[in-house]
Amino acid sequence: MNNCIITGGSGFIGSHLIQSLLKEFNKITVIDIKPPRISDARIEYINCDIRQPISIELREECTTCYHLAAVCKEPGFPWDEYFQTNYIGTINVCDWINRIGVKNMIFTSTMMVFRAGDMRNNEESLTAPDTGYGMSKLLAEWVLKAWQNAAPDRRLRMVRLGVVFGRWENGNYTRLYYALKKRRFAYIGRKTTVKGSIYVKDVIRFLQFLTDDDYNRCIYNFVYPNATTIGEICNTMCEVFGFSPRIPVIPYRLALWIAYGFEFLSALGLKNPIHHRRIQKLYYSTDISADPAYQNGFKLSYSLHEALEEWRKDCLPEDIY
Repeated sequence: MNNCIITGGSGFIGSHLIQSLLKEFNKITVIDIKPPRISDARIEYINCDIRQPISIELREECTTCYHLAAVCKEPGFPWDEYFQTNYIGTINVCDWINRIGVKNMIFTSTMMVFRAGDMRNNEESLTAPDTGYGMSKLLAEWVLKAWQNAAPDRRLRMVRLGVVFGRWENGNYTRLYYALKKRRFAYIGRKTTVKGSIYVKDVIRFLQFLTDDDYNRCIYNFVYPNATTIGEICNTMCEVFGFSPRIPVIPYRLALWIAYGFEFLSALGLKNPIHHRRIQKLYYSTDISADPAYQNGFKLSYSLHEALEEWRKDCLPEDIY
């Protein structure tokens, strides 16, 4: 039997991965705190909180674990929750798959293991995260490296993803879409901020590419091959969806003080989505090189324009989600 495990299979990337893996695997075991949105007789859902030790006994042997479960929205969670899920959860997953004999692990990490700023980071660059999300994911990487090194027959692939967008995302690109549609978006300080990004369907293809690739590399960055600026993203989104490309630029420090004001109003009970951390994310670049992914023979199926067109078609007749 060709079986696999997906932790976090009910989430955004997990849902797309299930859809694709159903073409390949005879059975998929989904470990999550809520049921998957995909329904199929070959899917076995097991309610499990990876923040606690895992004692699940599987009826059939599994060959591969795709470890996607994570707390990733930032800002959005108390500091400790990133570490409880992303770090402690990974320790628990490693202990569990060690007991049940899984030897092949594919892990989704993040470009936030690097400090944001105007430098281009590759896989060998210094990791210096400055957020709870980035720190907890880097700790998870160290746990997984220790798991791999503990036995010669264990195989590990870790993918440091940029901003992933597509159907079911409900994140950065979705918020940008609605802000542009309502003409409530402004560039913060400049249009040249780099935002490493990638379409979810190419992410899924890359994860499957790494499931049994022959290349002796453990860590991959994964974004579009060329640095993608916020200006390019906005212009492409305006072109695909027919929005006005006339977008103002607000000085960074002014935008930051405005955000702090809205946070004060939120603390008083006037809830709103404006947060100084989102202003910082729009100003500071997250620029990573993904050269090894493409040098190893992987080819993208979608440009940024083609990805946004595909996302729009996937959601018709509704707005994107």
